[in-house]
Amino acid sequence: DDHRGLIPRSLSFILSTVETMRKDGWSHTLQASCVEIYNEGLRDLLCPSAESDAKNMRIQASETYGVMNVSDLTLVEVSSVQDVERLMNMAEKHRTVKGTDMNERSSRSHTVFQLRIIGERTLKSGQKQTLFGSLSLVDLAGSERLDKSGATGDRLKETQAINKSLSALGDVFTAISRKQSHIPFRNSKLTHLLQPSLSGDGKALVLIAVSGDERNASESLCSLRFSSLVSQCELGKPTKHLTTD
Repeated sequence: DDHRGLIPRSLSFILSTVETMRKDGWSHTLQASCVEIYNEGLRDLLCPSAESDAKNMRIQASETYGVMNVSDLTLVEVSSVQDVERLMNMAEKHRTVKGTDMNERSSRSHTVFQLRIIGERTLKSGQKQTLFGSLSLVDLAGSERLDKSGATGDRLKETQAINKSLSALGDVFTAISRKQSHIPFRNSKLTHLLQPSLSGDGKALVLIAVSGDERNASESLCSLRFSSLVSQCELGKPTKHLTTD
């Protein structure tokens, strides 16, 4: 268990909480999805690559729960950590990974694993309560300097797209830290998809991984500067999506 990743640990905690809430009359439905942002395009990682490439996927705001929906995205109902691990293995096989001079297995995209949780119960008064929550776990591709990555052709295009979207994410955090009235969420697919998590409607936690190799000192310093920027952001109290009919 000590070697489990962030997603299995998170799911284990959520399922334990779901079981505890069952004693108070709650029943829950959990739906998982996994989307890849590759060259500013969206790919469904829970279906074969050919099917995903044929989809016309768009980001749309949900009028019901204030989250961002991706049209035509595969949603899979899950009830155990094993269910999620099976989906993650499938997503990993479909993810775009290539080699560069800096990393022989470099992620050429960002991935967003999302778990939607809908809880329902009936009160003694006969009223029905519905509780909605969403957990997004995002694996960001690492930024790479073009002169060090040795990227050419498709790899060059991928690196430019990665760096542009990470820059857009930095712009969002800068605007939040300065409490600006306009936050540029729509400047990239990544920030648009994460808008609910970064706009005061939810909570956000950013984990920064840096390389211990001195040859990557410049990239590590950039990552630490990014983490310093993030630490200056205040999102406010998250919204609780609880309705009683």
